Order: sequence, then C-alpha cells, then structure tokens
Amino acid sequence: MTTQPERLAALEQRLSDHEARCEERLTEIKATAATTLHAVEGLKGRSWGVAAALLAWALAQLWSANIERIGRLEAARPQLAQRLDVANP
Repeated sequence: MTTQPERLAALEQRLSDHEARCEERLTEIKATAATTLHAVEGLKGRSWGVAAALLAWALAQLWSANIERIGRLEAARPQLAQRLDVANP
C-alpha cells in the first residue's frame, strides 16, 4: 500500500510529465502556424503577380484590338473619300 506522500509525489510527477508534453505540443503548434503563415504570405505575393500579369495581358489585348481597328479605319479612308467625291460632283 502506498502512503500519502508517495501518492502525492506520483501525482506531482504525472502533472510535471503532462505539462512537459503540453509544452512540446505548443511548440509544434507554433512552428506549424508559422510555416502556414509563411506559405500564405507567399501565395498572397504570387496572386498579386498573377493579377498584374492578367491585367497586363488584358491591356495588351485591348491595345492590339485598337491598333487593328485604327488600321481598318485608315484603310477604308480612301474608299470613303472616293465615295464622298462621287456623291458630291
């Protein structure tokens, strides 16, 4: 049979072991959270890069479409001038 001081010593040992395990787990949780935060920050930076690239691509598409439209209008200008001269003798 165990005495009261032995039981108290065993309880204190169990409590100490439990606190040590909790401290280890907390350290692991903090490390995992830091890694996750770092990964999220990296993704945020990449997503801004992708957004900027998409915006640049869209602007390039608009620019090329506008240049093509201006080219067609300039090509049609002599024909339009000729039609207007024929219509106004």
